[in-house]
Amino acid sequence: MASDLEGWHPSQIGLQRRFGFSDAVSDRWIHVAKRMPEQHRIFHTSNLRLIPITTVDENGRPWASILTGERGGIGFIESPDPITLSITAQLWDGDPFQDTASAWKKAELSTRGNADRFLTAGLGIEFSTRRRNKFAGQIMNICQPTKFSVRLDINVNQALGNCPKYINVYNLVPFPDARPVVSNQIENLWESERLPQNVIDFISIADTAFVGSLYLSEGSVGPKFSSHAGMNARSGLPGFMRVRPSDCRTIVLPDYSGNRFLSSLGNIEATGLAALTIPSFTTGDVLYMTGTAENLVGQDALKIMKGQSAVTLIKVTGFRFIENALPLRQQEDIHVERSPYSPKVKYLIEEYGTECNDYNAHKAELDSVIQLSDNLAVFRFKIHSNAGAKKLSIRPGQAIVLDFMNWIGPPQYQHMSNAKPSLLNDDRVRTWTVSSAHDLGNISWFELTMREVQGGTVTGALFDLLREANHAYGSNYRPERTVIAEIVGITGEFDISQTASNTLWVAGGIGITPFLSMLSALNMKAPPRKTITLALSTREPVVMVRLLHDLVSRLPPKIQIKIDIFTNIKGVNLNATDIGILNIHLHPGRITEEYWKLNAEKKDALICGPNGFADSAVEGLRAAGVMLEKIHREGFY
Repeated sequence: MASDLEGWHPSQIGLQRRFGFSDAVSDRWIHVAKRMPEQHRIFHTSNLRLIPITTVDENGRPWASILTGERGGIGFIESPDPITLSITAQLWDGDPFQDTASAWKKAELSTRGNADRFLTAGLGIEFSTRRRNKFAGQIMNICQPTKFSVRLDINVNQALGNCPKYINVYNLVPFPDARPVVSNQIENLWESERLPQNVIDFISIADTAFVGSLYLSEGSVGPKFSSHAGMNARSGLPGFMRVRPSDCRTIVLPDYSGNRFLSSLGNIEATGLAALTIPSFTTGDVLYMTGTAENLVGQDALKIMKGQSAVTLIKVTGFRFIENALPLRQQEDIHVERSPYSPKVKYLIEEYGTECNDYNAHKAELDSVIQLSDNLAVFRFKIHSNAGAKKLSIRPGQAIVLDFMNWIGPPQYQHMSNAKPSLLNDDRVRTWTVSSAHDLGNISWFELTMREVQGGTVTGALFDLLREANHAYGSNYRPERTVIAEIVGITGEFDISQTASNTLWVAGGIGITPFLSMLSALNMKAPPRKTITLALSTREPVVMVRLLHDLVSRLPPKIQIKIDIFTNIKGVNLNATDIGILNIHLHPGRITEEYWKLNAEKKDALICGPNGFADSAVEGLRAAGVMLEKIHREGFY
């Protein structure tokens, strides 16, 4: 279809260049059509329960309204021709479109339909299918029969299909009992004012937002690049948007890889304004915000949010928080399906508090490797610290977070990757439980007992070093290539000190790593008397015994340990000496209900392993009468 555009506007081009996208998208503006395709018209009129649209207030600020059909029904939108959308919607107190409707009544007939005040843009979005289409244009007519109903006609001059990549799947159904209440409302915040805590809390758990933007043509570029509004959705895992603690009013919105048009960000670049509206499909609450906005790219962004090379800062200048507003809710008993493309939540540098001064002050260099099998090895790293950096401390059972971006490099751009969505926004940051033990003072090295993840970017690169060397299993190998990672931090509360003297350790496969660290710690100092039962489920019993041998055989006499190995591997041939010295008992198959009953009584239990394994272990222990407060479960790294 032909486009009404004559190219990207100057601010959009400038931002595309900063991102390095300009060559790839220089002629892609032709995909923005000047009328709606038939499939868009059918979609808008037949599929939607809500439609977010951008409006402009009397001060020229954008707001993002949410229009819905009566009682949340479908069919409130009509499209009599390819350039017209007619919407009959219900309104509620606080929605910005009420102000737009009032302004239309007051406006002179000559200014209606052509003033920037009545620019608009919308997003047809169907959360159950992740389908969305954008449009932009001008409001041509508004009729408001009652305070809480409106009829508007929009002249559409831009239409574009949009990818579903980050949309979380909601199954929205009508909720006729909505009773909107304006909870907070400040149209113009003073410079020193902050958002209320309940509003900040609402933002901190949100997974969906609608972003409104404006481009206002000026000077010589005016005739070529006409003024227009923009509307789009931003989605991620709950908490993907952050509020800066330093002022409690600036929202940091990370930018994830998309179609590279940078339409919304380009508009923000031009006007320095943005609207942000956040709905809750659980409670029906809606938070409307408008403010000044700034895009940060590269090092400027990385100084704000760790590992995020592009962010938008929205400093809120006005907001409205309406409770129980939406006549729609997520269907009960159906879980929200998170987009597989969404990256992990990233935190602001200032959220690290006083420790942020030491962030990136330590690096880990790969020193040596002992390969145990095709996909299992012990990697030893030595630590390099900047002068004056805070000393690192790792308790037995804790994990370390490493950033391999500088070694591996950023991922190549891909718009979609259905085979492995996580590739698109892979920040090369990984977390592993440390398998070595250290004094709590300054440490100079650590070990990770690591299994290669099939298709894993970081573990694949590390194990490629071993494959290139073709080194013998069990011997020490020093890599020829330098491998350095930034130490992001130490995490985890899984600790041997959580337990009493009689303890059950439960490990699934590589979930044995925190227990290796704990065994090392028991060998370092005179420990208190402990009786330990280790229940280990594994497909590699021989390799696991090899890992355990030196640690267990050197334990002081006051530490009594029994090892129960469960495996489906037949014909396992363990060394008789190992069986005797390590007190090993071999069991066929999985850990049974009877085992929990016989071995869990009056014990604290520590569990580490894949989620399914850990879930099963918790269920077995609970069925055996172990109280929940006696069960400690580690996140599986």
